Amino acid sequence: MLRTTHRPLTTAAGTIALLGMLAACSAPSANQGAGGGSGPGIATLETAAPAPTEAADPLFAEYGEPVRLRLDMSDEEGVDAWKPRDRCLADHSPALHGAPGGEGGDGASASVGDPAKAAEAEALCLRVAPLPPWEFDAQNPDALRFAQGVVDCLHDRGVREVEITEADEFGRINIAFGGETNDATSISLGMQYVDSCVASESNGSSE
Repeated sequence: MLRTTHRPLTTAAGTIALLGMLAACSAPSANQGAGGGSGPGIATLETAAPAPTEAADPLFAEYGEPVRLRLDMSDEEGVDAWKPRDRCLADHSPALHGAPGGEGGDGASASVGDPAKAAEAEALCLRVAPLPPWEFDAQNPDALRFAQGVVDCLHDRGVREVEITEADEFGRINIAFGGETNDATSISLGMQYVDSCVASESNGSSE
């Protein structure tokens, strides 16, 4: 037979009264914390202000960010890509002030300049120089493989002296013809076939 235990009503009533007193005591503190009253309140988490973003490169703001060169760029597009660096050098290198054909005067004044400041301008303006084509970019892990494919293609066309060079100051891997002896045939054939070999390797690597 199921037994039912009846809790005395006096005990239950006392418990309810005690909970009511505790709720009443805690209410002012909660209200103070929520409303910002003068008394001590419950600590709340505050969202920190977002950290300021890194300031944009002033050279980029003035000359624009560098563009990425492409293998299929026209000569005009390539010249335009270098214009930001050219303007930067003209503005920051004393050696370029008064260069022949410019606005600064004759050629004699162009030779007067501080080589150290000119080198400093070169380093400064490097940031706005165009990026090399990705296929020849030293940052590309496949660039050496691509360059080797171009070299193999040139060998097939009779270029005996051809080699891959280390990346230049712009981060581009290059291909040099002629070797230590400046082999004229390799230079001539290399210049004749390099574009077609680059195009052939580019089409082959994209398949």
